[in-house]
Amino acid sequence: MRVAILSTHSSPLGRAGSKDTGGMSTYLRGFSAALGEKGHRVDLFTRSYDAGEDRVLQVAPNVGLICPADGLGFLEKEQLHPHCPAVADSIERFCRRKKIRYDYIFSHYWLSGVIGNILQQRWDIPHLLMFHTLGRAKNESCPGENEPLLRLETEAELARSCQLLVAAAESEKKRLLKYYGLAPEKVVIIPGGIERSSFYPFEPKESQEAKIRVGGRANSKIILSVGRIEPVKGLDLTLKAAALLPAEDNFELFIVGEDDRSSALASALKEEAYRLGLDGKVRFVGVVDHDLLPYYYNAADMTVLASHYESFGLVALESIACGSPVVASPVGIVPELIGANSSLGSLIEERDPTRWAAVIHRVLTGAKPLPRAELDAVLAPFSWPAAAERFLAALSAL
Repeated sequence: MRVAILSTHSSPLGRAGSKDTGGMSTYLRGFSAALGEKGHRVDLFTRSYDAGEDRVLQVAPNVGLICPADGLGFLEKEQLHPHCPAVADSIERFCRRKKIRYDYIFSHYWLSGVIGNILQQRWDIPHLLMFHTLGRAKNESCPGENEPLLRLETEAELARSCQLLVAAAESEKKRLLKYYGLAPEKVVIIPGGIERSSFYPFEPKESQEAKIRVGGRANSKIILSVGRIEPVKGLDLTLKAAALLPAEDNFELFIVGEDDRSSALASALKEEAYRLGLDGKVRFVGVVDHDLLPYYYNAADMTVLASHYESFGLVALESIACGSPVVASPVGIVPELIGANSSLGSLIEERDPTRWAAVIHRVLTGAKPLPRAELDAVLAPFSWPAAAERFLAALSAL
């Protein structure tokens, strides 16, 4: 079997945490590698900013990254939609020159969905689509978001025209069914996974070394927040809750994710932290390479995920895999992941800073690590081989 995976606006090899590059890139790398290991051929298509020639890179066994030259040069994500037909043309030209035929198209994000829809009509093969985030969900969940009508209308059209939608969590499937009036069999749930060889609980001595490595104070507790800095992540609530924690908690709040594109919002959050009396307690770390994140999770005493909306919630999964409990809003897979197991953290429905501060304090001072065998059982469904198996089962049902 040969699958064309489209990730047009964001390279799967991009630096996680930077603008337009996050959990989707992690998903694509892990998923495509697992599918390749099963003997299937996977070609990841993304844009090349070099107008001169195509670029092809082998990234894993049976997995290639292909950047067909489309002559468009650099385009921001917001500028891409009118050029989707030209991008589709560049992919088709590449495939024609190389005499490549595909059995399935698997598009990621709505812009890739537009391109995948064009190619599906030309190639007459099934088109699967994973939105990763929905514009309507962002707008409804967070007052600070303002996704354009073009995206909302296009997502609705694509949801109905593609052969199968892929969601990463039950909550996202429910949204898709509700928003677009789809039959339940039109949406399959394929959660992401983690590399357990990287994300695991360190031994106590290693955790202390990790704390020193990330710059934490020896006698303080670390509260961690990881993710791109944007309104939907709810960092204003995290700051307000931190400001209400008692002094004896002796904490530092590490916020991972600031880059040049988010500097304006980060500056506003820094001012808010100062106004709330958190000067010296909050550290904006910047973007951290994905392979270094286990050190932050293991150095942390807990992770806070105050997002208004997450389609999956990879941060919660990674944190729990490293033995760091999570206090989170009920987004993505978090309800299934934490459930009633207090050793993994707590869910908070309301967005009251006082309530969040009370729960953070309780977890910060009283959480006990889950035994390794129980942790392994919780994480078992979230592996890349399992994701590949679910994908193959979904294809067999088409």
